[in-house]
Amino acid sequence: MMPVLFVDPLLCIVAIPLSELSTHAAPTATDAVFPSPAMDMTAIRAHVASELDTVTQIFYQLAEKRTGATASIHGGQWLTEALAHTVNTPGKLLRPLLCLLACKATLPANNTLTPQHATTAAVAELIHVATLLHDDVLDDADTRRGQPTVRTGWNNTVAILTGDYLLAQASRLLAQLGEIRLVGIYSDVLADLCDGEVEQLRTQHVLELNWPSYMQKTLCKTASLFAAVCESAGVLNTLPEDNTQALKQFGQELGLAFQLIDDVLDYQSTRDITGKPVLSDLRQGLITAPILLAFEDNRLTSADQAALTDAIHTVFDADSTETAQQHALATIQPLLEKADTYNATRTLALQHYHTACTLLATVVPNAEKRAPLEHLGQLMIHRKA
Repeated sequence: MMPVLFVDPLLCIVAIPLSELSTHAAPTATDAVFPSPAMDMTAIRAHVASELDTVTQIFYQLAEKRTGATASIHGGQWLTEALAHTVNTPGKLLRPLLCLLACKATLPANNTLTPQHATTAAVAELIHVATLLHDDVLDDADTRRGQPTVRTGWNNTVAILTGDYLLAQASRLLAQLGEIRLVGIYSDVLADLCDGEVEQLRTQHVLELNWPSYMQKTLCKTASLFAAVCESAGVLNTLPEDNTQALKQFGQELGLAFQLIDDVLDYQSTRDITGKPVLSDLRQGLITAPILLAFEDNRLTSADQAALTDAIHTVFDADSTETAQQHALATIQPLLEKADTYNATRTLALQHYHTACTLLATVVPNAEKRAPLEHLGQLMIHRKA
């Protein structure tokens, strides 16, 4: 029987056969209780430190190559400068870290990580950074990670072309790897990213967004790359196909959990921590999990729901005054807290984390080998930015 995407805000959201839908139970409050990760990020990164250094070096080499004698032949100084700016404001390298940890956990006995593993991890980060450059243009973002964006320092065109340049370099690295299946995996990711972005544009400023649309967007925009880096581990390590697909689903579940926490942080964190304004998603016309869950919660009266609806419409209205906008935002936060929507979103994220761990255990039965991946997932749930 073909699997279907089963979507319910309080149930595990994965591709499952129709015959198994009744076996999935809603998470409870006790699911949200687990000890803080035994490993911090430094300890987790130490498992693949040299390979992460290789990923970083690949980025620096791209910038250095453009500052050489051929830079003026292959493109303008702006692109060279924009690329250097991008390289010098690195992120957390979460996706290459996930890729390398999955590769290491599934290595055949007596094998070690190879340059091919590190190159594949770099491909994932090149794609991720390219999409951020493009997102900044679509979102009119002035800062990223607390620093000016490329579109701010140069212009939108340079930002788009810098992202395109990184995608071209990712394609070059994939060709050098010589593994045709990886080309297909990351081509699918690029297609998914486009589909997710179009879905987000289609539903922007639409209060009546439903869970299937939200989840499809999240699967495409976020979870697809998480899934790809884990599937890559199975391909590079020549695992049986069942294990490779389980790794792919493991990554997908982690990606969904990651985005759900991102949704909460947009409401609960601060600009100093995340590098972007509080409620930036809502200001951009995006309905995310906390809002969707609030409308599902019976603690909000009909009057509360009406007030929440009116406030969101005010935020979405480009003609509303700044005073009206601020009043609307001040109305929304207490209503979300009344509905306990932040805890509900975190509980849903945790459900995806538990599903991911179950999938991982089928591929990596050795608890010690899979521990860094499990702790990385816990850090995703606990993170503040």
